[in-house]
Amino acid sequence: MRKIRLATHVHSSWSYDGSWSLDRLAAAFTRRRYRVVLMAEHSQTFSAAKWLEYREACEQASTPDMLLVPGLEYADADDVLHLPVWGEVPFLGRMPAPGAVAEAVSQAGGIAVLAHPWRRDAWRRIDPAWMAMLSAVEVWNRKYDGWAPRRAACDLAGAAGLPPFVSLDFHTRRQFFPLAMATVLPGDAVTVEAVYEALRGGRCRPELLGIPATRFGTGGLGAATRAAEQARRTAARAVRRIRG
Repeated sequence: MRKIRLATHVHSSWSYDGSWSLDRLAAAFTRRRYRVVLMAEHSQTFSAAKWLEYREACEQASTPDMLLVPGLEYADADDVLHLPVWGEVPFLGRMPAPGAVAEAVSQAGGIAVLAHPWRRDAWRRIDPAWMAMLSAVEVWNRKYDGWAPRRAACDLAGAAGLPPFVSLDFHTRRQFFPLAMATVLPGDAVTVEAVYEALRGGRCRPELLGIPATRFGTGGLGAATRAAEQARRTAARAVRRIRG
């Protein structure tokens, strides 16, 4: 048995706003000591045929050291609430209703995660009826939350009784960050099916540099990371003003 690290919620050039090829992503995340990448392409430009083609492309781009797991990030009708989905789930449409996604994924034995709930106040659209069918809640999204987890998202996950999930929401080099979902698998059993089973069974834990990720949202460590994130945002705004 050995511990492996999963990079999650990653977009490639198959997404309308991505630019990295699958091969390039496989190499980049291997160098950063991940063993699995959970892809999450935007559903808006996919079709059933493209989904099948994409699954084959992920298999072809995987290597002995890197497993690319195909996935789609489903958006609702006006692109507010997003649900990344993994598993043996058929294509569900370009912008299906969240309840329909959650029900279909649950029936297929797949995995659905509530993504970046504070982006555009997506959390306000949560319906407890379909929330209960999800597998996890993103409490730390590198793209939107920066260097610290979102405490309100941690509270939301706890109130719903769902595990915390961390993700890169990778589109560009700026989203590289040592966040990971970690699990333990037999050394010779790093397969798509084994990863699905670990996710379904709640055997993946969020971490940063080997430390439980939720610790960065509370106590002294949480205060430090929030201060660092605030300083980063202030510096970024200053740079934008200078450039603009």
